[in-house]
This record gives sequence, structure tokens and C-alpha cells, in this order.
Amino acid sequence: MTGQRLAIRLMIAQATLFAAETAIIHHIGAQVSALQLAFVRGASGVVLALALAPGLAVMRTRQPVLQLLRGGVAFLYLLAMIYSFGHLPFADATAISYTQTLYIAVFSVLILGETVSGLNWAAAAIGIAGALLISKPSFSGWTFAYFLAVLATSLNGLSFVLNRYLQREDSEATTMFYTNLVPAIGSLPAFVWAAPPPAGTLVWLPALALLGPLGVYCGIAAVRRSSAATLGPYTLLRLVIALSAGIVVFHEIPDAISAIGAGLILGSCLLSAGYANRRYSQSLSAAFVKTRPDRASEPTGMISAR
Repeated sequence: MTGQRLAIRLMIAQATLFAAETAIIHHIGAQVSALQLAFVRGASGVVLALALAPGLAVMRTRQPVLQLLRGGVAFLYLLAMIYSFGHLPFADATAISYTQTLYIAVFSVLILGETVSGLNWAAAAIGIAGALLISKPSFSGWTFAYFLAVLATSLNGLSFVLNRYLQREDSEATTMFYTNLVPAIGSLPAFVWAAPPPAGTLVWLPALALLGPLGVYCGIAAVRRSSAATLGPYTLLRLVIALSAGIVVFHEIPDAISAIGAGLILGSCLLSAGYANRRYSQSLSAAFVKTRPDRASEPTGMISAR
């Protein structure tokens, strides 16, 4: 399996995990402190990182300042995301969150120095259009929670790109450790001063402790194996998965507009993956020609086929 295919599978897994997580947060977010939920997610992520790389090795980093900055961005994102999903109409919060794809493309250029092609931009735009068709946001009664939702989305896009930047020198487990350490420490006071969560919400906390950290790790592992801009449209798959779950579990058939939206999201993923695969094939052909100068005059397609 190529790194590109593994990255796509990891992004599909992340989308599934995050779809379930955001549904739970929307269900209990108005009843539980955002800091308490952030602590559950962060502490569980630290435990997962230690399980992946036991001992002190997971803490060793050549980029301590950047790792702590990444953790701080993750902490701010968690607070803003949890608050917005707990206090906004679900459709509105969801629609805003899926503009993350554009932020990923922008930060890929600014931070990673990656070349984002016209097809990558088109894939991002098509995917966001599909997300809007599915979520059908109303954006009525603009409040501070909307601003936090926009802030959370930009921070999430920045986090996604920083994951790739940090793994130029550090391991997946190390990035996972610091990504969750800062939110866990920052939200620890919630367990001292905040009132205990209502009894009816406690049953959901173990699910959050599992779904969120696993989803974060899938994203960290995926972006190590492919460009951030290529994987951006796959962050939209949560909506398609949620629609599919509605059909299978609740026998809810989506309307035509939602079906078109799902098609646009899938199309954006295929467009992005197709472009990445074409570039990968071209790089293989170029490497082959470099090692076999006597074949340099043959057409690229002929070289790739052999």
C-alpha cells in the first residue's frame, strides 16, 4: 500500500471518529463545561501517546517551542469548537467548521511552502459547496458563538498543517503527546473549580475519551504520508458519513439537495486524490529516467507502464 492510499484511509477513519464525536458534543455540550470536555479529550490523548511510545522517548523533541505552540493552538481550538457546537444550531456550526479545507490550503502555502494547484483549490471549493448543501445553515441571529466557530475552524486548519511541519523532525507519537498535553494541563483547573458534570452526561464521556484522541492520531499519521492540501477535502467526509449513518441506522433518506452535496464532497476527494496520484506517477517516471538515462527519450506513459 502506498503512503498516499494509507493517508486516505486514515482520513476516512478520522472522519468517522470525528462525526461521532461532534454529535456527542452537540448533545451534551450545553450541559458540561467546555474545559471539562477539553480535559477529557486532552488527558486521553496523552495516555494514547504514552501507549504508542512508552517511556521518556515520546517527550523528546527537537522543536519544543513549536510543539508547545501546536498544543496551545489545539487547546484554543478545542474550547472554541466545544462552545460553538454546544451553543449554535448544529447545521450552522457544522457549515462553518467545514471551511477548514480552505484554511488548510492557505496555511500549506504559507507555512509548508507547498504548491497548491488549481485543482486543489477547485477540490476545496467543490467540497465546501457540498458541505453547505448538506448542512443548509440558516446563520440567523448572529452571536458571539459564530465568531468562535470561525476562529475554531481557522485554528483547526492551522493545527492540521502544523502536524505535517512538526513531523519533519519529530515522530507521530511525540506530536500526539504535545498536541494533547497542553490542552490537558490548561483545562485541569476545570476539575477543581467547575461543578461536576450532570449524571446524565457521564455515560458519554468514555466515548469522547476514545473517539477524539483516535481521530487526532489518524490525522497526524495521515498528514505525515501526504500533502496537507491533498488531504484537506477528506476532512469533509464527516458529513457524508453522518448522512450514511442516518440511512442505515434511522432509515432517513436524504433529500435531493443533500444527495447532491454528498456527491460534490466525494467528487472533491476524488479530484484531489487523482491529482496527487498523477504527480506521484510523474515523480516515479522522473526517478526512473534519472537512473536509466538510456530510456530518457521514451514517452512518460510508456515508462510508467513497464
